[in-house]
Amino acid sequence: MAHKTLPPYRAMLVVDLKDFSGVPAAEQGTVGGRIPDLLRDTFLRMGHGYLWAEAKFTDHTGDGYAMGFHTKHLPILVDGFSSTLQQELADLGRRTGVPQRMRVSLSVGPLTDGAGPRIRDGQGAARIETHRLLDSEPVRSLLNRSNPQVTLVATIISARVYQDVVVGGYSELRADHFVAAPVKVKSYEGNAYLHVPSPSGDLLTNGFAPVEPSRADDPVADSAEQASVRMGTVTGNRGTVIGSSRGPVQTGNGVQVNDSTIHGTVMRDKRSGRK
Repeated sequence: MAHKTLPPYRAMLVVDLKDFSGVPAAEQGTVGGRIPDLLRDTFLRMGHGYLWAEAKFTDHTGDGYAMGFHTKHLPILVDGFSSTLQQELADLGRRTGVPQRMRVSLSVGPLTDGAGPRIRDGQGAARIETHRLLDSEPVRSLLNRSNPQVTLVATIISARVYQDVVVGGYSELRADHFVAAPVKVKSYEGNAYLHVPSPSGDLLTNGFAPVEPSRADDPVADSAEQASVRMGTVTGNRGTVIGSSRGPVQTGNGVQVNDSTIHGTVMRDKRSGRK
């Protein structure tokens, strides 16, 4: 049986502009067109401008950008990219007067990579994972729950990147700089890790993990709780009971009704018909 060739392992970086759909159509080309320059300037500011030229493949997604790199560059991407991008976006906002915010995702895995640029480059499960992470609620929540003037970048990295680079000790950022978060987007389901270089707002109060909705905001839980209260205390294992706020009710063999709208209590033995 002929074996298929496993593509080389590549680091996958994807960025995406927040609220790009809110940009007027006439301006989307200009705003989206700035993204490559923004990323190039970020690498230059990091002191690793060569990464822009050494990218194994690139793909402009309209409101974002995808890039593939040799895996040896993963520690650099984990340590410095998000914090430097935060600085670049802050400078851009001061120049244009319009603050822009971005989500960043990092993953790693086998991806197609030819000798020269091809449309088929950068294809594989790691590419899908990187985009699913970028679209997930945990990383979106980081920007939604923070000050738009302060927190300009939110990052999510795959479990593989976290284990190999962060836990493995290859980055200056340590485990305490990240928060674990479950991710479920479409058919993808897994664990990932969140990082924010400049946290603000609710992130400082409640942390990076997605906030669980309170029971007061859950109509299903609230309805179930009210039903439990109306039933009162029920004991027994035979018959049918319809209860309200009155109780306790002790069941026998028949049907019993206990409700504030019924004056008196009727108990009937179903077999004998006696009251």
